[in-house]
Amino acid sequence: MPRDCFYEMSARQVKKGHKVDVVTWNRNGHSLEEVVDEGFVIHRLPGLNFSLDGMIREYPFLPGLPAKIEMLNPDIVHAVSHLFLPSVQAIRKAKSLGLPCVVSVHGVFAERGVALKLAQFAYLRTLGLGVFRSADRVVCLTRSDAEEVVRFGCPLEKIRLIPNAVDTELFMPDEDREDCLVVWVGRFVPEKGVQYLVMAARIVAERSKDVRFLLVGYGPLKARIMKLARDFGLLDKSINILGPLSREEIAEILSKASVFSFPSLKEGMPLSVLEAMASAVPVVSSNIPGINDVIIHGENGILVPPRNPKALANAIMLLLEDRDLRRKLGQNARQLMVEKHSWNLVTEKTEEVYNEAIGKAEKS
Repeated sequence: MPRDCFYEMSARQVKKGHKVDVVTWNRNGHSLEEVVDEGFVIHRLPGLNFSLDGMIREYPFLPGLPAKIEMLNPDIVHAVSHLFLPSVQAIRKAKSLGLPCVVSVHGVFAERGVALKLAQFAYLRTLGLGVFRSADRVVCLTRSDAEEVVRFGCPLEKIRLIPNAVDTELFMPDEDREDCLVVWVGRFVPEKGVQYLVMAARIVAERSKDVRFLLVGYGPLKARIMKLARDFGLLDKSINILGPLSREEIAEILSKASVFSFPSLKEGMPLSVLEAMASAVPVVSSNIPGINDVIIHGENGILVPPRNPKALANAIMLLLEDRDLRRKLGQNARQLMVEKHSWNLVTEKTEEVYNEAIGKAEKS
């Protein structure tokens, strides 16, 4: 299990004295239990992968999940995402056992072409709706996500807003920055819009020979993005592309970055943007829900229209040429992360939701 937000949440819940069990998919096809250094147990279960070729590579179903939940008999079940089948399984089993349950929404659906969008809409009107109606509480990252799940039938009174958290002690500003380093971190998938960043990089590279773009991540479109950069004559020159790195390595890169660019088309509340903001790196990003919930244009970042390489390039150049503006936006971004997105605050809010869910289940 990578050190994602739920790993971090589990580690902090253990520190507060809770017993935490995490159940996930084992792609190697057998059951495995592991007690991690942070003190919680990861149960890896075999499963079936209902992947959709060309649209989604991993979509597991875990036959052993209901029995595992019954064996663990937890005080509360927290499903990571409404879009995946194990969440449907977990919520259904929790309700059958009379256990309180919570589901988190990290973006209501993904932008990956017409076919997958239609499939997701069908899911949200059926299985997804069942999750929303059965869960005792539904946690959304942003107000826009909350409004969207209500339109799909989620009862408004169940929804609670809790933003993503960021490790503000790991992701810190550094005065010794590079002047012309533009960074992107994420997954190479359609909704991230990385091709628009490569197009913008070509425009910026024509204006500044010193600029360097560093793209960090993994995903099915990585080879296509590398080809686009190569076709523009930028690969391994103005653009360098790396595979996935540890959080510590990413923190080191962000501490040296001049600008963080994130041209997404659809988002929940991306952790990579929060990490850049915590590192006091000015962010240039698409003006879309999930991003504009945390970035205020001209105050703690710059927002541009999605799918617009020229606007993206102009915003990047503006920041590269104005060190004072970079410093102002970066400092304001850092302040917001410390005040609103620290792990202590988010962990406390999550506990409050758990207590609400337990109280609701006891009254049922």
